[in-house]
Amino acid sequence: MRAGSVERLRAILAARTRRGFDVERDVDTTRGFRPGPVRRAAVLVLIVGSEESPQLLLFERTLEVADHKGEICFPGGSIEDGDVDAVSAALREAREELGIDPSTVAVIGCLDDVHTVSSNYVITPVVGRIETMPVLVPDSSEVARPIVIAVARLSAPDAWPLERIDVAGAMREFEAHRVEGGLIWGATARILRSFLAIWHEAQ
Repeated sequence: MRAGSVERLRAILAARTRRGFDVERDVDTTRGFRPGPVRRAAVLVLIVGSEESPQLLLFERTLEVADHKGEICFPGGSIEDGDVDAVSAALREAREELGIDPSTVAVIGCLDDVHTVSSNYVITPVVGRIETMPVLVPDSSEVARPIVIAVARLSAPDAWPLERIDVAGAMREFEAHRVEGGLIWGATARILRSFLAIWHEAQ
């Protein structure tokens, strides 16, 4: 990361028109939403480390969680009644899942909303920064293992090959990134690709 990249990223996110879903207006089958209740959620895309070697913090979900069992994701979850907005929800979930103190996170901005077809969530990705890796306290009921990935690795030309993945008994192809013992795909991959595109613009 070049010096000042975080501030340029902040300026880009502030200036662009963010694509969001209006749950009341946009939820119908013609827009890709399946019938049934649509839930709002937020995740924290957390940039960790120096401006020279930035990393992102994700984790592998346990098999005990209700949705997306065993998948690799960002800290986050449903926006609850007590949350002021998506930012407060993402920070609360990061504290509950990984023990990250919200006061240590500098919020940079939000990416476009992402819809998960299987679980019918509309996710708002919140981008934040923390200069040094915190001491993580994972919630063992939700977090199988934390995963830290260098932005440079995710930006490599061969980082996102097509992978065949079994989805509800049907084999489908997705752009995905392999990590030791797992695969980043689906909504998390789409959020990452969106982040990387704006990140490279900030360079």
